[in-house]
Amino acid sequence: MKQKWKKLIGLILIGVCALAMTACGSSKDSTGGLKELDDATVDSLVESFGSVVGNIADLDEESIAGLMEGDDAFSASAASAWEGAGEDLGAYVETNKGEVEIKDGSYMLTLSCKFENRDAVCIFTLDKNGNPLSVTIDPQYSMGEKMTQAGQNTLLGVGTVFVMLVFLCFVISLMKYIPGFVESFGKKKAAPEEVRVPAAPAAPVIPEAVEEEVVDDGELIAVIAAAIAASENTSTDSFVVRSIRKSTKRNWQRA
Repeated sequence: MKQKWKKLIGLILIGVCALAMTACGSSKDSTGGLKELDDATVDSLVESFGSVVGNIADLDEESIAGLMEGDDAFSASAASAWEGAGEDLGAYVETNKGEVEIKDGSYMLTLSCKFENRDAVCIFTLDKNGNPLSVTIDPQYSMGEKMTQAGQNTLLGVGTVFVMLVFLCFVISLMKYIPGFVESFGKKKAAPEEVRVPAAPAAPVIPEAVEEEVVDDGELIAVIAAAIAASENTSTDSFVVRSIRKSTKRNWQRA
């Protein structure tokens, strides 16, 4: 890993030297004080940074992880860019062309590179001295690949929405059971103690009235009638004894 990255740094230094040597006599740009580069300098930068792209493409997973954890901002940017695009691009083949423009006070070096699977646009950001600050690698997809990717994204999005709607419908259908569940759960959790109602006192037993015993004895009636007639000084013809009942009174008084 160290040998590969030393080679990469050497190629960068070549481009930096070419930029520094040729930019001294150029006219100042109206924005940012940067100098326009001649064709020879641009060609030198394209060749140097084209080799840098090839070295970036040769990085393995261990090297990428090490560079991303390092302190150098450009190395971390290169490793991150290749980690995101390397699987789609494949091995580096060649650099077709390049151009330099001045933007936001920096040189923007744009390279059109060819890889094993597809072409890519690599953009290097350089300071006024030609030192690389960052790099982005943008794979170029065909219209068919873009449409396929868009269709997959659409299908995934619509499918996700449909699944969520089905899930929501299922949840809503279960809401009708919630009140009964909550009610039963509340009863089990805090069941009130049964209130024992005291039994009503037993009604007093009223003895049945003893039926009056009617004595229908002719001799007894005659004796009683005679006794009454004697006590009243009258004859038995003046009254009629219809019934005889036992009296509960113990003291007899004459009315």
